[in-house]
Parts: sequence; structure tokens; C-alpha cells
Amino acid sequence: MNSSNQHQTETSSNPITTTLSGVITKSPSRIKGHTGRPMVKATILAESDKRSSYPLTVVGFDIMALELMAHLRGERVTITGRMEWNGGYSIVADQIIAV
Repeated sequence: MNSSNQHQTETSSNPITTTLSGVITKSPSRIKGHTGRPMVKATILAESDKRSSYPLTVVGFDIMALELMAHLRGERVTITGRMEWNGGYSIVADQIIAV
């Protein structure tokens, strides 16, 4: 398989989405990105019935960045998005719901 076929295979696969709930522990803040798109980052204490709670970075771009900025520290949220690895696990938000 040459590199052009490999690239087509990688981009055609759909990312796996997940839904997590938790409490915001670090207030949302704007991040300067290379592309100039609005980008916001926050940290939640993600909850799971299979393990103890753990800190997870939530990243929002464009309209999700504005949506994430509307939430405050201590607020419970449910986030749907795709998981990524950038020096640690993070979730890129596709939907944010305040609980």
C-alpha cells in the first residue's frame, strides 16, 4: 500500500464518538490556535461507573467554543464528542448539555 492509498483510508474512517458527564473543575479559557479558529479548553472531572472519577480536557472549536465559555466552574455538563490524544486524553466537543 503506497502512502496516497494509506492517507485515503485514514481520512475516510469515521471517528468514534462518546458521551461523558462530569463537573467542570477548571474554568473554560480561550486558547490561541495556529489556524485562527476560536478554540476554548476546560477540564472536567469525568465520572464513570467502571472506575473512579478522572480529570479530562474538553476542547471546543467555533460555535462549541462559545457554548463551552457559557459554562462555569462547578457546573455539571454532559459532553458528546470524539476522543483524541494530545499529550493526554481530551474530548473534542460536538454537543454540550448542562445538567
